[in-house]
Amino acid sequence: MMKLKFILLFMIAAVASYAAQVKDVKFDCNSKGCQMSFAFTSEKNLPTFFQKYDAKTGTLTLAFSESSFAFGEGSFDIEKDSKFVKSMRVYKETFKGTKFLKFDLAVGSSISSDKNGISLDKSNFVVSFKAKGGKSWVMSKVFANLKKDAEKRLAEEKKAAEKQAALDKKAAEKAAAEEKKRLAEEKKAAEKQAALDKKAAEKAAAEEKKRLAEEKKAAEKQAALDKKAAEKAAKEEEARMAEMQKQLDKAVKDGGKISALIPRMKEMTVLLGSGIEQFRLVLDSPIDLGKVSKLDASSALTISVDGPKKSPVFKVGSGSMVKFVTWTANGLKIQLQTGVNPVVLVQEGALILQVAETAVKKDGFVFWSAQPNGIYVRDWMKAVEEKPNFETFVKKWEGDSKKIVSGSQTFHLKPVVRELIVVADEIEFYAAPNEGAQVLQRCVFGDRLVSLDINGLYRKVQLGNRIGYVNKRAVSFFDELSAVQAERLKQVDKDRGTATETATASGSQLDALYEDRVTYSSFGRRDPFVEIKGLVEEGINVDQVELMGIIWESEVPMAIVVESKNPSVSYTLKEGDKILNGKVLKITQTDVLFLIQEFGVSRRYSMGLPDKFGGNK
Repeated sequence: MMKLKFILLFMIAAVASYAAQVKDVKFDCNSKGCQMSFAFTSEKNLPTFFQKYDAKTGTLTLAFSESSFAFGEGSFDIEKDSKFVKSMRVYKETFKGTKFLKFDLAVGSSISSDKNGISLDKSNFVVSFKAKGGKSWVMSKVFANLKKDAEKRLAEEKKAAEKQAALDKKAAEKAAAEEKKRLAEEKKAAEKQAALDKKAAEKAAAEEKKRLAEEKKAAEKQAALDKKAAEKAAKEEEARMAEMQKQLDKAVKDGGKISALIPRMKEMTVLLGSGIEQFRLVLDSPIDLGKVSKLDASSALTISVDGPKKSPVFKVGSGSMVKFVTWTANGLKIQLQTGVNPVVLVQEGALILQVAETAVKKDGFVFWSAQPNGIYVRDWMKAVEEKPNFETFVKKWEGDSKKIVSGSQTFHLKPVVRELIVVADEIEFYAAPNEGAQVLQRCVFGDRLVSLDINGLYRKVQLGNRIGYVNKRAVSFFDELSAVQAERLKQVDKDRGTATETATASGSQLDALYEDRVTYSSFGRRDPFVEIKGLVEEGINVDQVELMGIIWESEVPMAIVVESKNPSVSYTLKEGDKILNGKVLKITQTDVLFLIQEFGVSRRYSMGLPDKFGGNK
């Protein structure tokens, strides 16, 4: 007992400063029992030790600190049916900061505890078992046998691989010979098929040549017939047009009325200016939107309603989106200018087309309404509507227009003048369109001017009985004023003792044609009836940006806007730039005015610069 305590104390104290090595493991039995010896390479620096038995898995674990095994880590089969050690797994594991070399022994029924005796014989560490009758073995011999078996197995595998390689080579040579034979047969068959195809192609070519000759002969015969029919139709059309002109001349001579429209039309109206154009058409029967076709390749719309089989062509002025209107076999055809893609609306049986307009450079509106009994002209600056008869209207046509030719008509009106308002604190009224010209007088905010023309950066205007020029950036029309400018104008007029004339916005001038339209000003706030959609290919959505600055000193004023949700993304806008569903109408020193057109409704939207407190001015 004293000797056993001494050995335990010795092993606990002998913590090696250098790792110990187990060079071999031996198992043998005698009359006293069986034992397992772990032979270390040296008696010095022997490690600590512990053992643990797991009854559930039938495993006895023996562990040595800071040690290694001469045969390395791995699993070793000893004796499958042994009552003692069946197999052994060697590996390393760290426990509480110390690295252990562990031997997991899969044991039989003769080992069922970790209370096994231990002893030290020089450099041999011995674990004793009480059971007897075990078969002796030495790990070095087991390892050697395993190595020998492995080498034998590798040799057999190598021999089998060489044999298989020979078989594969022989099979590959046989397959190559068969493939060569197959390719030769395919080549022979392909040559035979090519000869047949060539013969068939020559036969087909001869037949095609014969067919084309017959078609050419038939086409020449049909062309002769078509030519004869066309000449006959042309003579008939010429006679018909001559008869129509004769009837028109007789009606004029006899004092009868000439309809300004082609048959079945009640009204045709063109309204052009302030950034938009509308074309309105009313027939004598209701128009269903489902009967209006989409634009075809020639930029034409067709309304599938019945009309006369033959009719004259109603030609529209070159400034309009519509070139001409006529009846065809498929219905009423509206031919548009190339590239025009209008919004189509049917309201109470009237067809309405609307697009953005940039052709008219002068101020005001181009407006006319053709009806069967004459032409109606409207000057938006006057309260009285002009109703000239057809002949009087014709005499006012432009010089390059024609009179009635085969029942065709052409109409175009020139724009009217409008009143301008000074929106700068103070501006110069020049005698000529440049800064070096004589200053006739100075104008202040709220002064009224009559717009006559545009000359580069200057507007030609009339002030009282004087005609001169002002910077176009310093003046605006009433319907271009921002909410702030409109309120300031009211206050200025009140101080001067004059009343501010109430002018409708450009959008409401158009919408006044229809009773159920609504127009309003947003006064700088977001329109709650318009869905936010963000940026699109058609332009910037003004509901998604904020005005951060205005570059006023440059030749062309520019506004700088940023995205509300991502201020790092900015855009630069100039007057006339397109935005989503509209354009930039006016840029002043403090505000930007937009014209928005959606679903046939036009509205203004103004955006002011933030003041020093972060709010709008």
